[in-house]
Amino acid sequence: MTALLLILAGFVPVVGSAPELEYGAVPEFSDYASGIPVVTYHHITNIQSKYSATPYRLRSDLQQFYDAGFFLILPSDIEDGLRRVPMNRRPLMITFDDGWEDNFRYTDSEEHLDPDCAVAIVNSFIEEHPDFGRGVVFFISWDKVPFGNNTEEKLNAVLDMGHCIGNHSADHLSFTRLPPSRYWEQIIPALNSFHRKLGLRTSQINVVAYPGGQIPRNSGAESTLAAMEYDGRPAVLQGYLVDGAVGNFRRLYETQGNEYRISRIDMALYSVPSLLGWSNIMVKSEARPNLHDDLPWRP
Repeated sequence: MTALLLILAGFVPVVGSAPELEYGAVPEFSDYASGIPVVTYHHITNIQSKYSATPYRLRSDLQQFYDAGFFLILPSDIEDGLRRVPMNRRPLMITFDDGWEDNFRYTDSEEHLDPDCAVAIVNSFIEEHPDFGRGVVFFISWDKVPFGNNTEEKLNAVLDMGHCIGNHSADHLSFTRLPPSRYWEQIIPALNSFHRKLGLRTSQINVVAYPGGQIPRNSGAESTLAAMEYDGRPAVLQGYLVDGAVGNFRRLYETQGNEYRISRIDMALYSVPSLLGWSNIMVKSEARPNLHDDLPWRP
């Protein structure tokens, strides 16, 4: 886990189009550092609601993030210390909550994606901008039929596409209304449901987004989550809130258990231009010469 400390590396903000980078090339040194925004969307639809964003809005957000020099990461990249992120790009995680059908929808057959569903929009943008990163996270809850229909085929397709699937609970009950001793009632049955659809690939599902966006403080929630196992492995390596904040990863690893309190920003409440004005996303600092050099401190 200490490899995660490498994420304090610097990243240069980019004006205009993001640079063309060849993998394996040595990028220019950076004199900027940043917090790591984790943003979340729910519905992607032209039907206006409290938790919706239009397909046009999602495409526009992706373009603005790209133009600002961001690079898509997944939870596994955090575990790996962001080694894949070019030094002159900023890390960004994009997540989609609940597993609505408008996140993954076919048109008239299972051979053609609806171009306005979330996975099609993201795939198209990544294909056009291969230096933007590899994927996003879909947090799935089982209080509905995930992705509306063809769940097994769609879940496997999401993984085949290079995206990540996360656990969003069995019944979408707020974790603030459950004692930590009952968290297993929402996490483990959800993993059982994933296993029926994904089999051995369920081992890739080890991050949780809490329904309601919070877990109570000073309740032993973190130790409960850390001790939970599924099929002989940790059931939860990371936990994600929705609190409108940007994760401070130095603080995250100075305090045990903070990997279960990773901040997220609900994009139904914010715009990309407003986020780019936040100092903890775009902040100057000194950088070390190489992304893989040791940091000058240890927790």
